[in-house]
Amino acid sequence: MATMLGACSDGDGEDGWYDRIPDGGSFVRANTVRFYYLDSDGGSLIDPDDPATFPVSLGRELENPLENTGDFSGDTGFYNGNHNYISYDQEEGLYYCMMSAYGDERQGSFSWPVYVGGETDIMEAVYRYTDKDVVGGRYWAKIISWKYNGTNFYNDDDEHYKKVFITKSDGKTTVTLKRP
Repeated sequence: MATMLGACSDGDGEDGWYDRIPDGGSFVRANTVRFYYLDSDGGSLIDPDDPATFPVSLGRELENPLENTGDFSGDTGFYNGNHNYISYDQEEGLYYCMMSAYGDERQGSFSWPVYVGGETDIMEAVYRYTDKDVVGGRYWAKIISWKYNGTNFYNDDDEHYKKVFITKSDGKTTVTLKRP
């Protein structure tokens, strides 16, 4: 007689997907979303010669986010322990930032701060998890929705290198998928 134990998680998992994994842990995910930070005139707020303009995210609150820009490499564009990356988009004529997505398998959603020019914005991602055909780990986290200050902009079924435009003007932040 053999005894079989199933995976323990919320959601029935019959389709191979779970809402959370109770014995899971925190994780970091790479992605291809490009975040363009703009001023009220449509110009780039990111200046590769001024680390104080770099968006910083790390999956948790930071006391001094600018400390995380000290490892910036102009050759690669990476900084913040390779969690953030800036580059120039010739087509748009703007700098953009790519960031890691953070989560915790024990939760269906996860929020984290993004520090930009002295302001703190909030990212939130909703995930589903699978253990089917995973390479290099026990579970894979699929992004169901990803929001920036409450505006949904992405899920894993979207195209690669999706562009998100974040305009900061007069203390207000606007998030759009088309360049204003």
